[in-house]
Amino acid sequence: MNVPRFLLIAGLAALSVHYWHRHETTVALDASADENGFVDVPVQDQSPDTVYIVAAVNCPRAAAQRADRLAKDLSDKGIPVIRTDHWSYHWNGVDRAAANDVARRLNAVGNGPLPIVFVRGRAKGAPTLDEVVAEFTSR
Repeated sequence: MNVPRFLLIAGLAALSVHYWHRHETTVALDASADENGFVDVPVQDQSPDTVYIVAAVNCPRAAAQRADRLAKDLSDKGIPVIRTDHWSYHWNGVDRAAANDVARRLNAVGNGPLPIVFVRGRAKGAPTLDEVVAEFTSR
């Protein structure tokens, strides 16, 4: 087998694995998402009456600027919001049988589009203002 053919086959195999993993992650999120697209994640140290927006702080990149606008818009609507650059989770109370599903959701949310928004123990990557407001007011 010549080198170009080998590289083409290896590249196609890697691309296939990437899209299969992405599809599996999307299916896991879609299956556990609520009507606003948020999924349960075991977060810690977050007040249930506050929206948390996670993306780089004081950054000129588009995702950070979206996070800043979202935080301002939520604040203008009277919704308590904390803009941060980190979040943490816990495994307390996570059943061993459900651990793989929880890990998939954490991985998908953490590696998804920014900003990541948390509302009452549920998270979504790059939600719209309307989705965040609906999630916050639905419970």
